[in-house]
Amino acid sequence: MPKVELPEITITHEDLDVLTRVMREAVAEGRYAVASRLGNELHRARIVPTAHAPEGCLTLHLEGRYLEERSGAVRDVVLVPGRGRASVGLVSVLSRLGTALIGLSEGQAISWLDPRGKPRVIRLLNVSRRAASLTARDNGCGLAQRI
Repeated sequence: MPKVELPEITITHEDLDVLTRVMREAVAEGRYAVASRLGNELHRARIVPTAHAPEGCLTLHLEGRYLEERSGAVRDVVLVPGRGRASVGLVSVLSRLGTALIGLSEGQAISWLDPRGKPRVIRLLNVSRRAASLTARDNGCGLAQRI
């Protein structure tokens, strides 16, 4: 597997507030590993006002399409702060996939090891600038729900 450097990511002020709250809740629940993964991403992110987010940057509640480079699978997802529902394309930012996708821009790739130690590389193909459906936003706001 070719080495993929950690790409520069961009997080909006609005998303930073939500993500910080999600991370604190995860810590309070004793879910230190997921909180640490998200915290590491936030620490290296470039933080910008929402109006200055670059075109093609994946933020909360926007639809994104990514390529799983190992399998060739292409999937459409919406990043949510709460509980994800893979069956309808909702991915929690506390999941490995969600943490990897948040803040990526179109064309960027990121790699990590899955829980079995196998390398995973995903590439963000595109981002829809229209917000996801109301159902997706509502399902993603239950911060107290378990992932």
